[in-house]
Amino acid sequence: MPSYAHDVKNELARRFDEDSECMRAELAAMFKVGSTIGEDRLDFSTANAAVARKVITLLKRLYPDAKKEVAAVRTKRLTRTMRYAVRLFLTAQTEKFFSGLDSPEIIRRTRYKISYLRGAFLAGGTVNRPEAQYYLEIMSLNQSASDFVRRIFAQLEFNTSARVRNKDFVVHMSEGDSIWEFLGMIGAEEAVDRFESARNMKEVRANVNRITNCEMANLNKAIDAAQRQLADIRLLMENKVKVNSDLQQTMQLRLSYPECTVGQLAEKIFITRPGLMYRFKILHQLAENLRR
Repeated sequence: MPSYAHDVKNELARRFDEDSECMRAELAAMFKVGSTIGEDRLDFSTANAAVARKVITLLKRLYPDAKKEVAAVRTKRLTRTMRYAVRLFLTAQTEKFFSGLDSPEIIRRTRYKISYLRGAFLAGGTVNRPEAQYYLEIMSLNQSASDFVRRIFAQLEFNTSARVRNKDFVVHMSEGDSIWEFLGMIGAEEAVDRFESARNMKEVRANVNRITNCEMANLNKAIDAAQRQLADIRLLMENKVKVNSDLQQTMQLRLSYPECTVGQLAEKIFITRPGLMYRFKILHQLAENLRR
């Protein structure tokens, strides 16, 4: 079953900007984040076929005469994992593209920054399913790419952290609102809808759990109070302590209905709950005098 991150990438891979500079920024990010650089070429690799197709499509639109090679390689026989490789060779036409993968010119406008982050996510991104813990990451093969991505995030006022994991450079985001906003910004509308639905469901469940826990806590308090009241009453009865008619009524009421709350008992004899609590307080003081 495809993961949420896989679905997000498939959706983004179908999205193409009309602005050629936006396309160039997105393609630059994909090669900067997800490729290795050789003497005269860039080797881009991905496990997502839709992402590989988008790289090829962008190359055809921006550099139709560029020399490139495409291959699919099975990495593990048991898991049947495929990786898709796109090799772009250095030519006179693509030399400027090669040298400007992290140029400030590529991100001089906000829409270019957004396109760049979309490409970075397609190349090295992952996002957890919204039903679970929130996190989104973009992994780069080199630190300069990671620093460049984080710099753009900061310019767009996103809070991120950086770490190194298994020689990969990771930009990490863990706030639900930020992840939701980022996915919407880069154009993953279907993913945003699912994210919002899942987040609303989590909030409903959290509220239900909070109410249930509160009710259980109140019930436990009521049970504990009833047990203390019964213990006081039995002690007074064992020692044949004489009390007035109101207290006698209260003692008999609690013995007859040990499972009821004080509020429920108060309704049975038509007095207020504070009034009945005051009677139990007097009984408790009498019992404490005996215990001392």
